[in-house]
Amino acid sequence: LDDWARALGVDVRPLAELTDEVTRDDELARTLAELRMYKDDWEIGQLREAVDRTVEGFAAVAREIPTAIQGPGERWLQGTFDRYARAYGNGPGYATIVGSGPHAPTLHWVRADGPVLPDEILLLDMGVEVNSYYTADVTRTLPASGRFSSAQRQVHDLVEKAHRAGLAAVGTGRRFSEFHHASMEVIARGLSDWGMLPVSVDEALSDTGQQHRRYLVCGIGHHLGLDVHDCARVSREAYQDAVMAPGMVLTVEPGLYFHAHDLTVPPELRGIGVRIEDDILVTPEGSEVLSRALPLAADGLEKWMAAAQQM
Repeated sequence: LDDWARALGVDVRPLAELTDEVTRDDELARTLAELRMYKDDWEIGQLREAVDRTVEGFAAVAREIPTAIQGPGERWLQGTFDRYARAYGNGPGYATIVGSGPHAPTLHWVRADGPVLPDEILLLDMGVEVNSYYTADVTRTLPASGRFSSAQRQVHDLVEKAHRAGLAAVGTGRRFSEFHHASMEVIARGLSDWGMLPVSVDEALSDTGQQHRRYLVCGIGHHLGLDVHDCARVSREAYQDAVMAPGMVLTVEPGLYFHAHDLTVPPELRGIGVRIEDDILVTPEGSEVLSRALPLAADGLEKWMAAAQQM
């Protein structure tokens, strides 16, 4: 306790005394969570480091894809990233997600016990937690072969379009829910263009519709910090309904998940799962994508993979 008191410059007491000094209740939890929504310069620096290490970890994984295809499979790539996170940080910030082929549409495929199929999509959701316990949370979807097929590119291009719409809606003074709705509208219109919506786009986007959510079963983003889903104890008014302000760090992560057994999906798209996720800092001027070193577009990802595998 004395060491922590000297390091932090504040009085530090045993945890057992907390109940005597402060009442543990929902209001306290909400207040502490709300305070965590605004990161100071030091915290932002820690998150930058976590993101930079994560980008390096993605490159390490990309280099191992040919080996994984030969036999070790998904677990080889999961182990590659986890080893990197342990070597250059405190460890992975959450269970590393590696999904190849029919596993990619599963929202959180952490079992990573299947093969890496050479002609299929590979969904990678990974984050390094640095020694201060701040964590990144980044997702890219790669073609294991190094080249997207036409069907894979079709899905990836729509998710990329939705992702860019979400990124454009992040900024000071905008409601937290805006980027969610911006991405969802792109997804719904794209599915409609493909003939996959049983209703109009307007009806799907209404509160009582949401038919497009069959293929997008999660939200579009969350706060990020000491926890990969930071500030989760705050009220809705302080979270989804709140206005974004400088110092907030959040994710934007639209996706499309077409399960191989889903007969509502055109045959050529079944078994394709795509998610794109970036970590974003809200700034006084707007926003900054901290994970921008990783490409978004299919062409850019193919070139990035080729370069990483030559290192």
